[in-house]
Amino acid sequence: MTEQPLWLTRLALKRPVTISMLFISLLLFGVLASRMLPLEKFPGIDIPQIYINVPYRNATPAEVERLITRPIEEALATIPGIQAIRSSSNENSADISLDFKWDESISAKGLEVRERLDSIRALLPSDVERVLVFQFNTDDMPIFQLRISSERDLAMSYDLLEQQIKRPLERVPGVSKVELYGVAKRQVIIRLDPEKMRALQVDAQQLLSQLRQSNFALTAGELRNDHQSILVKPIGEYKEIAEIAALPIRPGLQLGDVANVALELPKLEDGRHLNQTYAVGMNVYRESGANLVDVAQAALAVVQAADQNPAFQGISLYVMDDMAKGVTSSLKDLLMAGGIGALLSFAVLFLFLRHLTTTLVVVLSVPAAIIIALGAMHTLGYSLNILSMMGLMLAIGMLVDNAVVVTESIFRERAQGGDVRAATERGVKRVSLAVLAGTATTAIVFLPNIIGQKMELTIFLEHVAIAICLCLAISLVMALSIIPLLTTRLNVTVRDNANGSRCERWYRSTLSRVMRFPKVSALLALLTLASIVVPMGGIGSDNYSGEDDTRLVINYHIQGNYSLDEVRNEVRTMEAFLYSRKEEFHIESVYSYYRSGYAFTMVMLHEGLPMPIDTLKETIRHDWPALVRSRPAYGFSGGSGGLQLHLNGQSTEVLMQLADELQPSLQSLAAIAEVNSDLARGQQEVQILLHSDQLARYNISAEQVAQSVALALRGVNLRTFRSQDQGELQMRLIYDERISHSMSELADLPIAVRDNVSIQLAQLAELQVAPRLNQIRRFDRQTGLALRMELASDADMDQARTQIRQLMEQVALPDGYNWSFQGSFQRQNEEQQVMMVNMLLAVAMIYIVMAALFESLLLPNAVIGSLLFSMVGVFWTFFLTGTPMGVMGMIGMLVLMGIVVNNGIVLVDRINQDRAAAPEADLRPLIISACEARLRPILMTVSTTVLGLLPLALGGTQLAGDGPSYAPMAIAIIGGLLFSTLTSLLLVPLTYYGLVRLREATSRLLHGSSRWANKVWQFE
Repeated sequence: MTEQPLWLTRLALKRPVTISMLFISLLLFGVLASRMLPLEKFPGIDIPQIYINVPYRNATPAEVERLITRPIEEALATIPGIQAIRSSSNENSADISLDFKWDESISAKGLEVRERLDSIRALLPSDVERVLVFQFNTDDMPIFQLRISSERDLAMSYDLLEQQIKRPLERVPGVSKVELYGVAKRQVIIRLDPEKMRALQVDAQQLLSQLRQSNFALTAGELRNDHQSILVKPIGEYKEIAEIAALPIRPGLQLGDVANVALELPKLEDGRHLNQTYAVGMNVYRESGANLVDVAQAALAVVQAADQNPAFQGISLYVMDDMAKGVTSSLKDLLMAGGIGALLSFAVLFLFLRHLTTTLVVVLSVPAAIIIALGAMHTLGYSLNILSMMGLMLAIGMLVDNAVVVTESIFRERAQGGDVRAATERGVKRVSLAVLAGTATTAIVFLPNIIGQKMELTIFLEHVAIAICLCLAISLVMALSIIPLLTTRLNVTVRDNANGSRCERWYRSTLSRVMRFPKVSALLALLTLASIVVPMGGIGSDNYSGEDDTRLVINYHIQGNYSLDEVRNEVRTMEAFLYSRKEEFHIESVYSYYRSGYAFTMVMLHEGLPMPIDTLKETIRHDWPALVRSRPAYGFSGGSGGLQLHLNGQSTEVLMQLADELQPSLQSLAAIAEVNSDLARGQQEVQILLHSDQLARYNISAEQVAQSVALALRGVNLRTFRSQDQGELQMRLIYDERISHSMSELADLPIAVRDNVSIQLAQLAELQVAPRLNQIRRFDRQTGLALRMELASDADMDQARTQIRQLMEQVALPDGYNWSFQGSFQRQNEEQQVMMVNMLLAVAMIYIVMAALFESLLLPNAVIGSLLFSMVGVFWTFFLTGTPMGVMGMIGMLVLMGIVVNNGIVLVDRINQDRAAAPEADLRPLIISACEARLRPILMTVSTTVLGLLPLALGGTQLAGDGPSYAPMAIAIIGGLLFSTLTSLLLVPLTYYGLVRLREATSRLLHGSSRWANKVWQFE
């Protein structure tokens, strides 16, 4: 060939030492960088959600909605970029969640939210102490959770846990924060005696004001002279508890005469059980950028040291949700799968090449490319996480492709004899366009996910794409430089087999028949393409719910206004049942959380469950005890996940009535196993109906009554009490507990003192008990209710959607009420739509790349057809293997689109080269000869890719160790690639032949038309 060799190859062959040293330097840098790469579960990504929590204790949901939730919603609703607003008003707080678009700057939105909240702060109740605003990042998840349980009482163990575990954990390098909950410091509680307050005519509001003014420390200024400056600081802080009790209220009357002042533990509002004993919780967080595994190991060492401490005798320390364990497990599984795939690929390459050294050169290019890619990731600021590891795993099977194609082309040229260097340059030049186009098309399919519409799936796919693209780019450079350099140093006897191997002879014969009967072949191809209709109707959707298959979550759905003790009894009944059949249910441990009105139990299962998780769930559900105060069901409540049907309207009472009517119908559907509502009945409230005439008579405002009742039941926080032994302690003023246990005591509550007479609540108002809601939910500023459903074990999401829609179309909702699919239903729709659009954009980009490289608008169509046949292969493979279509399967299809065109590109590129070398040759034999010359590299690259992914397809490797399985993704790539290869080897040449003939016929037609037009013109 007279063409100049590729400049990169020419440089490598001309300056071998320079290129070798550069390559070794990059390898060393990659090795060092791989040790410095942060190891994480997820990359640091800002979740586009802002959560506002407004604590407001002992209030009714209706009051919280009116006074807090609605004003905040109105203030925040006009912020640009909001996709959804969800709120929940309950008896202790208002919770508002704002969902933004993924391409919004969540930090900027957080500042805007805080500004809006500050602007309406005066509109909120005066006793709202805090408005909490939370933003989330994947780095904010705890690296592990610690549960501390004991048969002995842990209520007084705060100091022990803080000094022996919490503080040592905080000193671990890389640990940013440690949360301890379930046990708290004691507080200074001032409990007013209502009888003494009435007898001694003490006004509670005046006493509150006096207490607020008596405990302070203030910097008042400085005393200055020519020589010094002395700070002046009046100090009125309490030093001892006795000082508080001795506070004079009026002459002859001290605080201790009407109240009891003592150190008390905070009132228990929730509880935790671990293995049927009371437990305390602790969460450990790491600093952003710190190595997850290193920090977790160091923190766990502190936990193990504490476990050996004699002070912890009888105390059990149990580690839950160890994130590092999931990452290392996933990494181990990926390395194992990659190792097996590499060995299989090595065996196949050796069978094709029949030369050990050459095979080693090709195979070792894979780890070399990955090591250099790790160095590039470190330079670009990326971390090593489960997503980048998935990208590296997918790249393993593709990295060898360029090296195989280049090596095979070099040895084919060397078989013709002549100078080894010249043959090497010719071999690289022959396939340089093909490997460049193949690499570009494989990488470009991810571009729509990076620059297109942002959503959770595409954001995470970006990190997969970066790893794949870096590896492919490096493998391309190596295939055009270091691989040719090494092959020139190999002393290989290359035999030119003129007749070809048996496989090549069979392929030549089959392709000849296909080219001889183009119409019949095209008809068979169309029938094959149309056969996709059969598997498409028989493939279900993936029902992965995001839950870990190694645990079960049981939500109790408390049905009434029950106390903490009553809810605890429900939990104990369920725990007793689970432990009575611990071996049968394969239970490792049981953890429960409960509070008034809410509880859940998490069942941790042994690894290697011998039965499907759905079968175990059904067995437990069938036999669990009938609970009086709750309706247990699987799954967490709240949030936006799971299968949800939303009912929206004006009245929560009407919505609950509609839900009660719909639940039996939904439960009867074949695709639905369980239906539960977020809201429960049976709650009650005490309403205080004020008499305006009495208020006017005693000159008492309604606000003063409300504040007095709030002081009695809710209490008021005062300035903190500083103790030398226990540090800073919270100080609270509240009435004696008997006020909150009896309506009669509440009715006798002293409100004010008029003319030395104590005015009681009963004199100003009437108390009555009325039913109330336990919670008011709103979706997009409209009152709503969520029905949460669980799929039957033999059903998929599409079946459930169809059956629910058919049912709801028969239901006549009142005017102003509507329903909608939410949760997983909505997320599945959004993901499928975005992935479909991105796939179509990927096809367009693949066409653009091939048109630019081939300098033709027509010839890329010969390759594009292989994409269609790859989809046929995917759906038939899913259908025959019983694999459902889900997100992982769609990711596999996206990756597949970039791979399958490589075979067609290699064929078309060789045909174009042979036509350029022999433009007068007969087209059909030329096409057959060119395709036969490319058969070996195609078979080798396909074999290595398939075998590299085979362990993932057959194994149980999961994303992060507890996420979705890699199998659907690997199955999609393997099935589509194999089917597309078989069809591409026959149909790409046929399509190419037809397109060239079409172009020639069109050219003749245009030429003939032009000639006749000239004749007509001359005649005239």
